[in-house]
Amino acid sequence: MSDPVEDYVFGVPDDEHSDDETFPPLPPPQSPGGREDGEDDGQVANGNLELGEDDAGTRVELPTVKKVVKRPQPKLDAQRLTSDKGLPALRHLFDSVKFRGKGHELEDLKTLIHNMEHWAHRLYPKLHFEDFIDRLETLGSKKEVQ
Repeated sequence: MSDPVEDYVFGVPDDEHSDDETFPPLPPPQSPGGREDGEDDGQVANGNLELGEDDAGTRVELPTVKKVVKRPQPKLDAQRLTSDKGLPALRHLFDSVKFRGKGHELEDLKTLIHNMEHWAHRLYPKLHFEDFIDRLETLGSKKEVQ
């Protein structure tokens, strides 16, 4: 039987007598434009191919172009501000809110600001409230909004 001190040094097994696994070398990375070595393995990065013809009339596999669907992002402009969710919605926003009055001004102000932040977020969720107020001040000077 072997001595435990010989087999383990500070609780670590001795790896000198074990066989290491051999791994094949990694292939070189491919460029995003295609293969560098000139081979055509029939695949493209996205896997979609389309048949076409080259100048000599032989068939060649061409990569298909993905169509990008653009969704226009809404802008905060005078038209959006005067829409039903814009300034006209403020008339009905505070119908259910009860302000407590004298002695509770801080709580009433918090309620007012909270409801205004909620309205601003529903109208244009991308902006923070302070940025929304800045944009609102500039839009308020336009004739369409007044």
